[in-house]
This record gives sequence, C-alpha cells and structure tokens, in this order.
Amino acid sequence: MIVSPQKISNLEQLLPKTNFIRTHKSFIAAKNKIKQIEGNRILIDAYKVPIGQTYKENIMMLL
Repeated sequence: MIVSPQKISNLEQLLPKTNFIRTHKSFIAAKNKIKQIEGNRILIDAYKVPIGQTYKENIMMLL
C-alpha cells in the first residue's frame, strides 16, 4: 500500500495500463497480484481491496 498526497487519477495516468487496474475511487491494483475476485472485493494475498461500482465492468473483463 502506498499513501500519496497526489490525486489517484494522476498516479493512474503514470502507471502502465497493461499492468495496473483501477478498482475503486481510492485503489489501484497490480493485475498480476490479483488472486481472486470475490463479490465486490479483490483478494491480493491477505488484503481485500474493494471494487467500486464504477470500475466493476473493467474488472469483470479480466476474467
């Protein structure tokens, strides 16, 4: 987890879209670290990352 004073939308533009996906208004996840999608959450190791309604369609395309 990285905490930054920058807007997450600015960070999203800096990251390669082939490797990262926006999952929520406050979260971006590395695609290769996603272990499982469970309801409205993504499991990455012991972490549960929420899936926002706005981003759900993009995440479902990963399946």
